[in-house]
Amino acid sequence: CGSGYLTACFGRLVDRGPNGPILPVKGRVYGIDAWSELVDFSRANIMKEDSDLFDSGTVSLQYGDGWDGLPDAGPFNAIHVGAAAATFPKPLMQQLAVGGVMVIPVGPDGGYQSLYKVQKIKDSPKFDEDDYVIKNLLGVRYVPLFHP
Repeated sequence: CGSGYLTACFGRLVDRGPNGPILPVKGRVYGIDAWSELVDFSRANIMKEDSDLFDSGTVSLQYGDGWDGLPDAGPFNAIHVGAAAATFPKPLMQQLAVGGVMVIPVGPDGGYQSLYKVQKIKDSPKFDEDDYVIKNLLGVRYVPLFHP
């Protein structure tokens, strides 16, 4: 969630409403934040100019643990994580559809972090590292991903 800006941008890419998507596919965007104040802040910001994204069901926001994602709503073709995880969150990785991609910063708070592209190439009943191709894209500096 954060400020809601990126959530609204992603929503416009896959808009299910009458304005139609920018990409040639309609979809849904889920924003999750561990801070209820940021969920409210995001909602207020999106309502200013993009309330139709809520009306069409393109965007939904909720309070929750980003480490856990939304297993009931997946699998997902894309997952963006906007805060640095200390390690790769396996529950999020498992929520990717085969062929799906997650972009995630990983590294310690205040230390060296990298932005990674995680692509799921096959699906196993239990977590298996061989189901993923992980590519280090570049060095970054993000706030930590809160994990209660």
